[in-house]
Formats: sequence, structure tokens, C-alpha cells
Amino acid sequence: MTLTSPPASRRQPTDRETVALKLVSGLLMVIGLLAFAYLFYAIATDDGIREATQGPKIPGIGVEIQQIVPEAEGEEPYFELSPIAGGPASVTGIKQGDRLIAVDGADVTGMTLEEVRARIAEEHVKLKDDDFEIALTFLRPSGSGEFTELGRTIQKNVAPTLAIAYLQSFGFVVPLIAVGLGAMCLRLGIRLRRFDLTAAHWALVMLLWLAIGLVVGTLWAFWVNGKGGLAGTEPFKYGKAAVSAAPFLLAIVPVALAYRWLSAVVDQLFAGEESLSVRQTRFAWTLLVPTLVILALVAARPLEQTFIKSLTDDEFGTSRPARYVGLNNYQNMLSFKFATVDCRKNDSDECARTPNGSIVWEPSSVEQEERERLRTLSSEERKKSVRYQEATTWTLPGGETGLRLLGKDPVFLNSIWNTLRFTVASVTLELLLGLIIAMVVNSSFKGRGLMRTAMLVPWAIPTVVSAVLWQTIMRGDQTGILNKLLIDLGLASGPQQWFATTGPWMSSIVAVDVWKTAPFMALLLLAGLQIIPGDLYEAASVDGASKARQFFSITLPLLRPTIAVALIFRTLDALRAFDVFQVLLDTTRPSMASYNYSRLVLNRQDGYASAVGVMIFILIFIFTAVYVRIVGIERE
Repeated sequence: MTLTSPPASRRQPTDRETVALKLVSGLLMVIGLLAFAYLFYAIATDDGIREATQGPKIPGIGVEIQQIVPEAEGEEPYFELSPIAGGPASVTGIKQGDRLIAVDGADVTGMTLEEVRARIAEEHVKLKDDDFEIALTFLRPSGSGEFTELGRTIQKNVAPTLAIAYLQSFGFVVPLIAVGLGAMCLRLGIRLRRFDLTAAHWALVMLLWLAIGLVVGTLWAFWVNGKGGLAGTEPFKYGKAAVSAAPFLLAIVPVALAYRWLSAVVDQLFAGEESLSVRQTRFAWTLLVPTLVILALVAARPLEQTFIKSLTDDEFGTSRPARYVGLNNYQNMLSFKFATVDCRKNDSDECARTPNGSIVWEPSSVEQEERERLRTLSSEERKKSVRYQEATTWTLPGGETGLRLLGKDPVFLNSIWNTLRFTVASVTLELLLGLIIAMVVNSSFKGRGLMRTAMLVPWAIPTVVSAVLWQTIMRGDQTGILNKLLIDLGLASGPQQWFATTGPWMSSIVAVDVWKTAPFMALLLLAGLQIIPGDLYEAASVDGASKARQFFSITLPLLRPTIAVALIFRTLDALRAFDVFQVLLDTTRPSMASYNYSRLVLNRQDGYASAVGVMIFILIFIFTAVYVRIVGIERE
């Protein structure tokens, strides 16, 4: 590509400068092409992708089978096992000479060699139905000629699907960064040849951070390879460290030279108009690069891996390979239907009720259809079938008809409802109480410092500790401090079950959370009150404004950005509420966070739990966007 002549407002480049510009432009384009080439090379040589396309090195359970026909008359033929070294069978304990007698409980006596091999290979089993393990029963000969019957369950080596292999190795963030940097370098290299001033300044930014990145890469390679790991215990090997760091060190030289030359001639050879906002934008992006790198490592990459895992049926704590299920986890979580139900009538033709006063409802038409469908399925199909079940039922006006919410995962739907109710109630009360507390401690009175210190005590107590404390106070019998106090004061005739399913459990945990977190909200709002000038209130008093008018005309408008920040902090925390639900309630009334814990730890469904985590993130993102939009924090 030839150089475009520079504008008349700039001096003509010398022959040496023309060559140098071509070299700098070419260097940027080469860097861009190397970014693409490295990405393609990494994909082509990745072990996971190679295994997905070519199969594992030792497929299946890694065992060879031979049919042995004894020379002695009267002895039956048998199948002898020969494990492949390093394969699953060898690792599990299968030895050369073991005699196979059963596969997955099925006796192999009378089978042909091909039939036994086909049963072990399980070629007829679809990937979605595979349990990825084979149970072998065999006889092991001893030195005395006797045989001992043993059994082993062996995990199969099954190649992952190509989608899973790619996503687990590369995901979305790394390829996007590589493609973005490569395209940017190519574009800057082309624009440099047109003597574009803006492109030249962006090229300087790119070269600067490339040089810094290469320096970091040099130090990293020198330390890690010399130490034999990030925190190795071996003696430092300077020769190996120097060899590993040399390519990075050599790459710094042309980048540094290009940066030095371009910075020296950028205002002489390049032309164009740059506004103040363009320069400020470039300067801001220059300062943001370290932050973006850290966010990509500690936030974007983990979130990406969580989303990728949510597309699988991965199980926690097992060696079973994950299968790609797409959006099935999200479909199961979010699938719901509404149906009307009638109450069950008693002998007096009234709605029957449970001992705690709840209406007894008849099954809905959807539930009856699900039951009929299950009767037509086999036992294996029933295990895999996911049906609609009752999540909750609301009584419609009239009292004899109800609206029932059904879902494939009713507990998750209830967890969303519990989380939203808890968030709205607790954050609203904390905002109101926090504002009152903040205004009180912001006024001048004796003991104000002690009051400010004392109000932070509930917030300083760990959430689990405060939850256990309130569990003792609100115990559901007469040994509970709160019940004892109410009975002694004549405010209650008997003990109240505060956390039982038939009691005011939601109001109880909201009260516990408000007691714990209202001081934190008050602290944030107090900081906003401190920066409001007192002259405004004096001027308003002179004009005859009442205290209420001063609050709505001065305090509330000037406190709006602080309120927005406080609401965002508290809402994010409330949407992730775990401790209060986990300590005070059972697993039938979870929050989204405690349900996530239950799926991951108790049920070991890592893929499904990851999908729940992604839904929590989406819900938090929606609330944050709404707050920013409504309160107008961006304009502030």
C-alpha cells in the first residue's frame, strides 16, 4: 500500500521518514495479523477441541477383550480383560488376566465377543442418555488357582461436544479481545499511511500499552519459568527463565522504537482537527486500560464461565463430563403457566380449609393433564420428565376460585417472589428509617457523637450472628424472649410462630434485616446531609419556609444522588440475600441466593446452579439500570 501525500499544511516527509512511517504502519498491521493468527493457532492446537473433533486418546473405558478357549476339555470359554496403560480401567484397578463375567449386571455367558465389545462400547446409547460409566464384574485368579469375584465401576472417556470444548477453553471474552485488538491495529496501520492525526495519537496509545504489556509478559515469563511455577519451591533456574523471557524482551525493541519515532513526528507529518472532547476521550481510555484489564480478569471472565457452565448439565464433585444442553436450564427455571382452580367443598357445601385456615384447592386442568401424560411414560422416561407443579395459588374475589401459578421449577419461581418481596419491603423501610436516623444524628445535641457510634453496632454484627441472635429472641414457644415479653404485657394470648410457614415469616425476616442494615443506610445518607450548605436553610427560614417545606425543597432534591447510591448498594445486597433465609427459614422458602446454594451444594447441579446465578445477575442489572434511569444519577 502506497503512502498518501501529506496535506499542504504539514511539511513533506524525508525519504528516511517515509521508510520509518511504512515500518511503523507495517508493524501495527503485523501485530493485528498476529493477534488473529495466534487466536486461530490456539483454537487449532487446543487439547479440548482436538479431543472433541478426533476423540480421546484412550476412548471408552480403555480395556481390550479377548475370548479364550481353554485347551482342556470340559472348560467353558471365557473373556479375558487387558487394560490399556493409563486408561480408566487400569486406573480403577482392572488387571491383566481378569475374567469378565458381567457388564452392568448383565451376564456375558453365552455372548459372542462382538456382543460383549458392543455392550461395553455402548455405541447404541445416545449422548444425552449416557451415564458415562460401565460396571464390570470379573473373576481374579490368585496364586493358588482360586478365583475371587470383584466389581469395578469405571468412568468412560467420552469426547466433549465441540461447542463445550470451545466455550470452556476460550469463551467469548478472549476471542473478542483478540479480534478487537487485531482489527484496531490493522485499521490504525492503514490510517497512518493517510497521515491521519487522530490515528497517529491512537497509535501512540496502542504502542504504549503494547510496550507495557510486553514488559509485564517478560517479568511473568522470567519468574514463572525460572521458578517452575507461580509459587514453585524449586531453585530458581536463570537459564530457563532468560530463554523464556527473551522473545518478549526482543518484541519490546521495535514497539519502543516505533513509539519513540512516532511521538517525535506526530505534530510535524500528520494533519487533522482534534477537538478537546476527542483528546479527553482518548486520555480517559488510556487511563481506563488497566481497569478494563482487571475487570476482564476478575469480573468478565468468571461471569462468562458461569454463563457457559449454565448451558451444560455439569455436576459438582463428579468426574462425569458435562453435556451441552443449550438453554434447557433456563427453560426449566422460567417455564410457567396460569390456571384457575376451584376450592374443594365440604359437607356443608363450603370451601374446605386446613387447620391453619388455608383453603383446600382442587387440582387444576394442567396438573390433571400432566398426571395423565406421566401414566403413558416408561419408568426411565418418568425419571427424565419435568412436569408443571404448583408454585402458589392466589384467592380470587368471591373466595371460591383461585388463580394458580404452575412451573417446571416451582421452588425457583417462589424464590424469585420471595426475593422481590424481601427486597422491596426491606429497602423501603431501611430508606425511611435510615433517613430519619440520619436527620436526627445530623442535628446538634449533646451526645451526638455517642449516638453516631451506637447506631452502627447492629450493622457491625455479622449477618449470620445477628440472624442466630434473632432466632433465639423470636423462638416460637414461651422460651422466646419476644413471645415472653408480649405475653407478659398482655399483647398476645399465646406464643407466636414467627418463622413458621403459617406465621408472619416474611415480615419477621424483613424486620431482622431492617434492624441490621438501617444503620448502614443512615450512614450513607448522613454523608450526603453533611455536604448540604447550612446557608440554604438559614435563607429558607428568613423567607418563612417551614421545616417540612425546607425538607421537600432543599434536603430531598440535594440528597437525591446520595439516595440513588444508597438504594443501589442496598438493593444489590438485598437481591443477593442468603444468610437470613438460610439461618431462619427452611429450604421450602428460599431466596434466589439460598436456592442457588441448595442446587450447587446439596444437589450438586453445577450447571443448573450457574443458570440461577446468571438470573440473579440479570435481576441485579435490571434494578441498577432502573435506579440510574429514574433518579438520573448520570446527569448528576
